[in-house]
Amino acid sequence: MTKILFVCHGNICRSPMAEFILKDMVTRAGIAPDFEIASAATSAEELGNPVYPPAQRKLASHGIDCTGKTARRIREEDYDAWDLLIGFDAANLRNMERRFGGDPQGKLHLLTEYTERPGANIDDPWYTRDFDAAWDDIYEGCFGLLNALVTEVTLDFSACRKRKELYDVLAARMLWQKEYGRNLDALHDILTGLPHLGKRFRILLPQKDAPCRDYVESMLQVFEDAGAELRCE
Repeated sequence: MTKILFVCHGNICRSPMAEFILKDMVTRAGIAPDFEIASAATSAEELGNPVYPPAQRKLASHGIDCTGKTARRIREEDYDAWDLLIGFDAANLRNMERRFGGDPQGKLHLLTEYTERPGANIDDPWYTRDFDAAWDDIYEGCFGLLNALVTEVTLDFSACRKRKELYDVLAARMLWQKEYGRNLDALHDILTGLPHLGKRFRILLPQKDAPCRDYVESMLQVFEDAGAELRCE
């Protein structure tokens, strides 16, 4: 199990948004038991307060519920308890280093390290009021973080009988965006340039007499043409 603690200044905007975005991702991808995810603050300013209402609304607009989350402050023992402690700006990292007496095991990271903007700060929407930008930045970071941690994605087609069921598995396990198409051309485009989970794939094939078996073979050819690493069972 990988244990991830997101840490921002107050634990009412950025870090709880990241906590619940990543929880939603691992749940949809069917890998939630492999992760423990939480969030905390470097300051004591918001202790016990719920997620800031505009952040709650932004999460809710994407179908994510953060009910019951309240702010708590990082503790010295958090350094040993968590595998990764992820901040959002340089001040978060400095405050964590001060609290933990350094970072001897290299556990402290910025969320943008897992994006195409490594080292950049993610602005606090409590100040900017731009929760759309915060969502975009945090979602991108969580997606990149998950891709860095998940070495292989299992696509279980074993019970599938129809094409729709195949694409339901792909969409869930690879975290497809809602607008992605569901055909072989779209699959190639996703594998070669659109955000998705997975670089290596374990394929659990349907029964040989399944009506969709020939279509799965066509899918596998698309994966191979796109340069994806496959392991079929």
